[in-house]
Amino acid sequence: MSIRNLALGAVLAAFLLPVSAQTDNFPQRPIRLVVPWSPGAHTDAVARLMADRLTTRLKQPVLVDNKPGATGIIGATLVARSQPDGYTLLFALPETNVLNPLIYKNIAYTAKDFDAVAFMGVVPFALVANPSSKASTVSDFVRLAKEKPGAVSVATWGIGSTAHVATALIEQSANVQLLHVPFPGSAPALTQLLSGQVDLMFMGTQTAADLAKAGKVKVLGVTSAKRMDAYPEFPTLAEQGLPIDVAVWYGFMAPANTPAAIKDHLAKEILAVLQDPAVLKELRDRTMVITPQSAAQFSRFLSDEEARWTSLIKAKNIRIDN
Repeated sequence: MSIRNLALGAVLAAFLLPVSAQTDNFPQRPIRLVVPWSPGAHTDAVARLMADRLTTRLKQPVLVDNKPGATGIIGATLVARSQPDGYTLLFALPETNVLNPLIYKNIAYTAKDFDAVAFMGVVPFALVANPSSKASTVSDFVRLAKEKPGAVSVATWGIGSTAHVATALIEQSANVQLLHVPFPGSAPALTQLLSGQVDLMFMGTQTAADLAKAGKVKVLGVTSAKRMDAYPEFPTLAEQGLPIDVAVWYGFMAPANTPAAIKDHLAKEILAVLQDPAVLKELRDRTMVITPQSAAQFSRFLSDEEARWTSLIKAKNIRIDN
């Protein structure tokens, strides 16, 4: 047999091997976990916790690489353009894989450029007001918004952010007009809220609880479907007449066409980490509602999310011609 035929036979044999045999040694080098948010943020802290535990299970370093900017577009674009070999993953949020492709006209990627790997859970928001605000309840806030259309201001961490679409959802549900004030991140938005320059803001429930305890904000309600176990004193928006169920979710995604066996292996290890009691406690302390999902379940969830937000984004004309 010629050398050429031997080489061809070797290639064919590799394709004919069981998929599991092709990935028995995965990973053989460090995995890059791209976090499209700033170091120190809630997203970053959760990603680092997962990366640390996955490093132990995979026996290779899982290295967090923060790529903040443009509401997650910079980090997501990097992953979309990476080799689909399992060594570059995206720590995904609603902005990166649902909202940005719907809102940005000239975005460099689409939702189809990613494969779902595993879903972790959701982190509900709290809607808070400056202590000097006349609104102490949702009904107060809605009444004020109806009395002065466009006068009640809501700070968010950017156009097209989850907080922005949550604000639009409130406008639609309550039939009010609000003044959306976007900032380049949650920190400057919070500064303006605390100084009284804006009236309301969505934020993480843990941060809201700490600020409320210090008398710096008033919590009007949380966006979860039911009261949170960690903060049962906070009413939901839904029980106050606003059927709003919005949250940041976290999941792992890979570049499209990553081999199924590699995705399955990663998903198995991610879901195993989410069964660790110590991890569960830390995530719950960070106000995450843990609802692990397989790749197939995560894919269906993403489709549902896209359908859910498409109509609202069109109705409210949320569009960025970047």
